[in-house]
Amino acid sequence: MFATWLIIVGFIVLIAGIVLRTILMMRSSDATPREAPALHGRELIRQYRQMFPHSSAPRLTQAVLLSGAVILFAGVAVKLAQ
Repeated sequence: MFATWLIIVGFIVLIAGIVLRTILMMRSSDATPREAPALHGRELIRQYRQMFPHSSAPRLTQAVLLSGAVILFAGVAVKLAQ
């Protein structure tokens, strides 16, 4: 039962991290001038860090993604050990 909850919480936290990363990328893309070349993926996150150097959102996003993955893998490991 505990393993099932770890897996559920891991998925929820992982999805929250993906949503946060998508929001960061959208915000960075919206602030890009139209004359600039189109950016994709990690380039958008780099640009966000340059535009908002004091924002802790990129670190928070990484922390949420990492913790979600760890919780999910811990749940799967506990489930397989049973």
